[in-house]
Order: sequence, then C-alpha cells, then structure tokens
Amino acid sequence: MLTVGSKIIGKALDVDFLGQGVIKHEEYVIFVKAMLKDEVAEIAITSLKKRFAEAKIIHLIEASPQRKKIDVILESCDLLHMADEEQLIWQRRITQETIKKISGLELNVEDTLTDHHFTHYRNKSVFHVLSEPILSLGLYGLNNQSLIKTHDFILSDPLTNKILLRIQQARIPIEPNVLRHIAFRTNEKNQALVTLVAYKKSFRGLDSLLSLFLTIPEIIGVTCNIKKDERHILSDVSHLIYGKPTIDLAIGSWIYPVSDQSFFQVNIPVIQMAYDVIKEDIMPNAKVIDAYSGVGSIGYYLLDKVSTMTFIESNQDAIKMTKRIKEEHHLDQVTILEGKAEAFFHEIHGDVLIVDPPRFGLTQELIQSIIDKAFEQVFYLSCDIKTLSRDLLMLNERYHINKIVPLRMFPQTTSLETLVCLTIKK
Repeated sequence: MLTVGSKIIGKALDVDFLGQGVIKHEEYVIFVKAMLKDEVAEIAITSLKKRFAEAKIIHLIEASPQRKKIDVILESCDLLHMADEEQLIWQRRITQETIKKISGLELNVEDTLTDHHFTHYRNKSVFHVLSEPILSLGLYGLNNQSLIKTHDFILSDPLTNKILLRIQQARIPIEPNVLRHIAFRTNEKNQALVTLVAYKKSFRGLDSLLSLFLTIPEIIGVTCNIKKDERHILSDVSHLIYGKPTIDLAIGSWIYPVSDQSFFQVNIPVIQMAYDVIKEDIMPNAKVIDAYSGVGSIGYYLLDKVSTMTFIESNQDAIKMTKRIKEEHHLDQVTILEGKAEAFFHEIHGDVLIVDPPRFGLTQELIQSIIDKAFEQVFYLSCDIKTLSRDLLMLNERYHINKIVPLRMFPQTTSLETLVCLTIKK
C-alpha cells in the first residue's frame, strides 16, 4: 500500500495539461512532475489523496528521446525538459482533449501557431531577491521549494540577461527583506525599463544600484514600486527614480508607452501572428466591439479593416493608454468605454465581438448576452483552456466553432493560450 515516502518504479503512460507524467499503480493515478510519456523511473510519493498521488523522480531509468538535457527545471519553465517541437504537438493534443472532456464537443484543433523561437522571447521578466545581505537574484525551482540564484534565464531576452549578470557581479550590500523583486521591460530598440519592487522608496543599496544602472546605456528608466502585500508582486504605487517612467513597445505600426504596472504581451511576435489570423478572417467594414480590450492592441491592429471600434475595459491604466493613442491619432471611429463588459452590452451594437478575458473566462451573464446579440462573428482569445472549454459549450448553442488555434505564446511552460473563431448559426 502506498504511503508518503513510498518508492516505486513506474512507467508514464501520458503527459497531462500540467506537464506531469501519468503513472497508474494499483488503484492510484500518480502524477510526476518533469516526467515524459514512456519514461521509466524510480519515483517517491510526495502527496497522497484518496484516488491519486503526486510524486517526484528519484532516478530516471529509461529516458524518452523527446527529453532535453538540462541542469535544473525552474517553476517558471516547467516544460523545459520536453523537446521544443514535441511541445507543439503536446499543446495541440491537450487543447483538443480538454475541450472534449469538459464540453463534450468533438472539434478539430489546428496545428499550434508558433514563430519557432523557443527561448529568449520574453520582453518582461521578474526576478526575486534572495534573503541575503548581498544582492542576489533568483527564480523558484520546481515545486516552488526554494530560490535558485540565476545569472542567465533561458526565457528572457539578451538585454535582460545582460543587466541581470551585471547586477549579480556587482555584489551590492542591501537591507535584507526590503528590496523583494526586480522587474525588467525591454523592447525591439534594445532599451530597458527597470523596476525595483520594495517595501519602501529608500533602502540600503539603492544608490549603488543606480550607479550601476547609469553605466548601462540601454536602461532608459528606473522606477520603484512600493510592495503592499505578499500576494501580489506589483502594487498601484510607483515612483520614478531615474529617466522615463515608460518604455515604447510596438505591435505592427502601433506604439504603446508601457509603464511598470501595465499589462502587455510578453511575446509580441506570436501574439501578432494571432492578430493576423483575426485580421484575415474578420468581415470587412464591420462594427467591432473589443471587450476586455486592455490597452487596445487587438482593436488598433485591426482598425484599417473595420468601420468602427468600441473598446470596453475596466483597468484605469489601460484606459489611459487607449485614450492617449486615440487622441494622438485623431481616431473618430474609436469609442472607449470604461467599466465591465456586462454593464454596456444592453446599449451597444456591433457585427463582430472580440473577447480576451482573464483566466476565469466569461461570466454566464455575458455569455447569455453574446447569444442574444447574435454577432456575425466572435473571436475568443483565452489564457485558460478549462474555462474556454466551459464557455464554448454554451456558445455552441448559437455559434459555429469554425477554428481553434493553439498559440505557443510561452514555450518551455505549460501555459496554454488559444484563439477560437466563431460565426453565427443562421
């Protein structure tokens, strides 16, 4: 009988949506992090429930040909051990299986959309400060057990890694547990915005950090974000320490002045590929509603093909950026509504709807409004395959699901982004 600490030898029959190997042993299903299909390993049980268990690899006996040789697996790149092209196949399969399991719908899923740049793609990275008197930055190892000092992060772009290494080499004395994180934003112009996340604006080591940053010409701005609680890395309070408080990021011909608090896509080439899929499919000269519009990156990208664009967004920082772009370009065909989408659906009308909700997906109220409004087309960008599957079951009542495109936005991770294109049932 299995207990916590038991060691057994097992063979993985599959890899689940969290990138875990799946082993069946007696009456249990055992999930093993960082284990690939058909691998045989000695494993140790770390957690035991009524019908399933979790385990870790003690010794890999038979390795898969799809396994990459790596030194350490970080929590932030939990699929790094799987071959890059195999990750594309895995994402397509998981997308199809999850939709079928949750919605019951047998739907075709297209090949995973990718630019085949599997490393060094992130334009935003956050590193955590170790609890030491000398400034050291790290990332969490698998299972979030401890911070691992990091000199070069495989997902960060080269400029971020350059600055990261300079910080690590500087050996700056700091006040422990005051400076908690350092965040980097970079752009295609090889510029960087650095954000120090700390419990107070002034702390030991700040002057030395600024002196270091002044020797790195690519850094165009430094901000200090005041940390308020442990649940969130960033708060809504930032102070400009040096240079500019924003960095310009581009999608297509549109330039967005992004602040340290702004939500913005971290893999611009792939999200632009997704926007191109929408642009190719969208009916010309449509009246478009872009709900959960963020800074308006989708809507502005489509603007030359539509007649009107209505943005709906509740985040004030995003609204400010959307309005700034409208005013700078004198875009009379753009309407910007601040608030939740549900609050406006009774008074707005359009031919096409675009939704890009957070992980919890669409509310039942909003789905019912989408069904009642009978848009000609709906484009649904999702960052959670489970809530997307749930929502598609309800939307299928009124809409044809024409295209499901997995987006490889975050290679080396189990994060799944998906674009779904729907049309009204006549």
